[in-house]
Amino acid sequence: MGDPLDGDENSDSTAQDRHLTAMQDLTAAMAAGGTSFAERIEPVLAVGREHLDFSEGYVAVVSDEEHEVVASTDGIPVGMTSPLAETFCRHTLAEDGINVLSDLDETLTDDPAQDRFDLRSYVGTALQPQEGVYGTLCFVNDSAPLDGWSDWQQTLFEHLTQWVEAEIERERALDTRERSQRLLEATFNSPETFIGILDTDGTLTRANETALAFIDADDTVFGEPLWETPWWDHDEAVARRCQDAIERVRAGETVRFEAEHIGADGQRISTAVVARPVVADGTVRKIIIEGTDITDLKRHEEQMEFFNSILRHDILNGMTVIEARAETLADDLDGTQATYAETILDWSRDIVDLTQKVRSVLSTMSEDGLTEAEAMPLEPVIEGAVNKAASMDEDCTVETDIDDGLTVVADDLLDDVVGNILTNAVEHGGPGSTIEVTAERVGSMVRLHIADDGPGISPDERDTIFEKGERGTQSTGTGFGLYFVSVMVESYGGDIWVEDSDLGGSEFVVEFPAK
Repeated sequence: MGDPLDGDENSDSTAQDRHLTAMQDLTAAMAAGGTSFAERIEPVLAVGREHLDFSEGYVAVVSDEEHEVVASTDGIPVGMTSPLAETFCRHTLAEDGINVLSDLDETLTDDPAQDRFDLRSYVGTALQPQEGVYGTLCFVNDSAPLDGWSDWQQTLFEHLTQWVEAEIERERALDTRERSQRLLEATFNSPETFIGILDTDGTLTRANETALAFIDADDTVFGEPLWETPWWDHDEAVARRCQDAIERVRAGETVRFEAEHIGADGQRISTAVVARPVVADGTVRKIIIEGTDITDLKRHEEQMEFFNSILRHDILNGMTVIEARAETLADDLDGTQATYAETILDWSRDIVDLTQKVRSVLSTMSEDGLTEAEAMPLEPVIEGAVNKAASMDEDCTVETDIDDGLTVVADDLLDDVVGNILTNAVEHGGPGSTIEVTAERVGSMVRLHIADDGPGISPDERDTIFEKGERGTQSTGTGFGLYFVSVMVESYGGDIWVEDSDLGGSEFVVEFPAK
């Protein structure tokens, strides 16, 4: 279809004049638009209504099964919603191009849209900006049928469509930018983190509200070298650590360190600090420095070390002395007194063993393990644990089937981990129980199965038995053994759970990283 302004054989001077006038009015409406989406669209709709000879015009957005007017001329309220199935726009969305409907009171009398709106004529098109269908651009008459549809009107409508789609893209871009800005501001002003933005020479240009509130400062601290601001200048060593970190970041390095700060109210906190470069075109343009309050974590670590020290120096050393004296008494005494000495000796060994396990858990939980995880062959560990477990009950049967050459990532407490599960199976399986121990490689893990024919563990207890202080319904122990096992297995990077056993009891499944 030719543009009427081209003066082709199908256009006369009157059509050209009308089209020229319409385009001039459209240009003026575009230039006079307001700030909001509706304010920019509605003057353009008014031009279309006038020059296309319709009583009303509107833009609707379609989502799911709903049709909502978002911009309109005077007669249609913005925000009006309708079921999409009861609008003429559903026909428009199902077709390509411009949908022109005339004499609706005669041609579509049974259409639910006609029943709802009682229109005489309608013209609309789908609005399809880059991200897909948005909705429709429509003009309607409720009092007169459409008196023809000329080339210049078609061209004008196409211009209207293109401009509205461009405005939709613009609005989406603004929304995206505003959402991103709000997200950035929310992240920047996190109540959990101190954040500062620096020039490459270390000059502070911006800090978030959390950081400023801590030292009770305003933007007067901006423009100063960071290490000379109240966050850092209370201690020469702390200030120097900050300055050294910024020097390294300036060279492109990301630097992590810990520091102490004193607030305006005298509060002293510890932070984990990350300073990183912002690079553009291969050059460091800005520096971002973040500090996360780890005061509670440091206090927790200090408490763990304190209790570990008590176990190591006081309890463990004391029990070692008691154990040595009990051994001497057991050797020298007879009868009932010798029995008492043996009891003291047994309890001493149990307490020493328990103390060592508690120390292991404390060290693991404080991320300062007693030993480094390393490659360990699994078969000799299982063999030793099986022998120890079997000695608890002469009538129990322990069968093993271990794939050759299995090696796992663990430490020297692996014996206790495996032994704890096996002795648990013997203890709870009852006299003459049968236990099967198998192990095989499964992908990147080694899976150890310890199954028994005992009374089993109910599904309700299978997760809780690994929690601190939890014991099974028939257990007389401390509730620490399986907690110890779960903590250590997790520290190795593995997992542990309980299933039903083919033998009729329970099956403990332990996964270790394979080496």
